[in-house]
Parts: sequence; C-alpha cells; structure tokens
Amino acid sequence: MALAAADRDSRRIASEEDGSLVAATIAAAAEQPAVQARQVAIGSLKLRLHFLTHALAAMFAGAFAAAPEDGAGGESWELTVADGSCGMPPPALVPPDRDGDMLLHADAESYILWMGRHAQALYAVDRRRRRALYWVEDAARVPAWERSRPFLPILQAMLDGTPWIAVHGAAIAWQGRAVLLAGPGRAGKTSLALAGLAAGWRFAGDDFVLVRTDASPEVAALYATARLRDDMLGRFGALEPARREISFDDGERRHELAFNTLPGPLAIGGAPLAAVLLLDRRGAAKPVFAPVTRTALLNALAATTAVATPGHEPARMGKLLNLLAAPLVPRRFDPGRDFAAALAALAEAVA
Repeated sequence: MALAAADRDSRRIASEEDGSLVAATIAAAAEQPAVQARQVAIGSLKLRLHFLTHALAAMFAGAFAAAPEDGAGGESWELTVADGSCGMPPPALVPPDRDGDMLLHADAESYILWMGRHAQALYAVDRRRRRALYWVEDAARVPAWERSRPFLPILQAMLDGTPWIAVHGAAIAWQGRAVLLAGPGRAGKTSLALAGLAAGWRFAGDDFVLVRTDASPEVAALYATARLRDDMLGRFGALEPARREISFDDGERRHELAFNTLPGPLAIGGAPLAAVLLLDRRGAAKPVFAPVTRTALLNALAATTAVATPGHEPARMGKLLNLLAAPLVPRRFDPGRDFAAALAALAEAVA
C-alpha cells in the first residue's frame, strides 16, 4: 500500500478502505441510470463508459481515439462517470476534507486516488470485478488537463495486468512504422506530432500514448485530442476547426483540440514501434541524431509518466525496462528549425 499523505484522513482511508468497500461503492454507482454509454479500446482492453449526466458525456465522450474492433479479444471493463449532480450520494471513499492532500491506496484488489486540492475528483478501481468509478464534485470545475486526457490513473490500473502502459510522450507513424518521442514539457512533442499529422503521418498522441512493451513493441492511440500553446497556433491553421475551447494551466493559455469533431477523416491510430527518441532541442539548424543511454531515456519516460499517474511505480517501471530492453536503439533527437526537414529525418529513422 502507498499513501500520498499521512494526515488523519489518509489514515482513515488506510484503515477502512478494503476491497469490499471499494467494490460496494463502485457497484452502487454502476446501478445508477446512465444517460449515455460508449465503448473504447484501451490497448488490448475493451472499456465501456457509462456517463450519468449529459454534461459529463459531452465533456469526455469524444476524447478517446478508438472503439474496440468487432470480435477483438482482451478483457472487458466498465467505468461509471458521475458527478455531484447525478442524484447519487457522494461515494463513501471521498474523505471529509475534500480540499486536503492527495490520498492514494493501491493493492492487488483495488486502486483509489483522491486528488484533493489539485481537483475534487475520485478515481476508484475494483480490479477483481473489472469495474471502476470516476466521480467529481462539480463537472464545471474539471480541469483542462482532465478534459483533454481523462481517467489516466484508472486506465493505468486497468492496464497493470497487460503488457501495455500509457506513457507521457508523443507518437507518430510513417508507412506502418512508429516513432515514440519522449521528453519533458515544452520539449516540442505536440508541435512535431501535429506537424506529422498535418503532413499525412499517422497520429497516436501528443501527450499520452499507449505503448505495448513486450517482445512485439507497438504504439496505439489513446486520445484523439491535443493541447496547443498560443505560440504554435499559427503554424497549424488547418487544425483550427478542431478547437473546442481555450484553457489556462498555470497562467499559460492552451487551445484544446478534439479531432473527432472534424468533418474529414484523419489518420489517428498506432503501428509497430521502430524507434524511441529523446526529444531535446539544442538550437540546431537542421535535424541531428546523437547517442543517448537507455538509462537517460528511462529516466525521462519514468519521471514524466509518474507525475500524472501516481501509484503505479512498480508495474510501470517493469514495463519501461521491458520496452528499452527491446532491440530499439535509443537516440537523442534535435528536430532543428523546420518541420519538413524533421519529418524527413524521422521517416529515415523508422524506415
């Protein structure tokens, strides 16, 4: 068990939240009537979303990239999405001090995360029954990062028993072979991934992407969204019709793009993984590849993934180690100043 805080409320959760309470709480939410349902693919899993309010359905239903293929294998999961207006009482897992510290409980049967002062949202997973609950006090207060890439901690918990993981990075594919771009915020992952999408590359994500980490590594699209900074909007005018809102994170304005709203088809999806690169802009005029250690790449992937999905460290690290043990030579990549030149260099790298 891991706890993000050691105050009175976190001790209460540690002593009272066992598998039966989690299961009962999630089951009670699942009995509420849904106003909309949707099925999505999460790696090898099939997930059915049950929205209990129209506001939540409108907010989240279009964020995901793919529906499960007919006849596809894999485990089936259910996720109930609720808020304080849906008629059900606040879940028993919600602490009395809702603005307190983040609270976390994870074991073999359940996963519970209360975001506390970061956002009044509950993520709860019943691993045995393959059910989950996302509950937020007020849908109007859901932060922009949650609207654009919803339910990440829940999805990671669902993926724990599979070779898949949601990694903080961007991924694009050319002629059926994909490149995964790792790096910290503002490294340029979104701009390069969107440049690839605009140039006809297959887009698997700009912020979080699904990665299969066994002997047959591949990437898959998780979300059909992107978040674009003000200074990059002018370079992607063709994608402006996908903008659904403007948000602010730490004072920085972002344009929230939802590709499912565009009338024409876009190349959204994954492909076998051919290269893993650490995106590192160092002012080069032209694209430059350079050696990088697997340890440096592992540190970049682990550090940025951990921020958004607390409580998954052991499973996540094992999968990342498997990925970097694959016959993929890690390299550092400075894309230079021109998107066309950078994409040409990436096309050669995955050929």
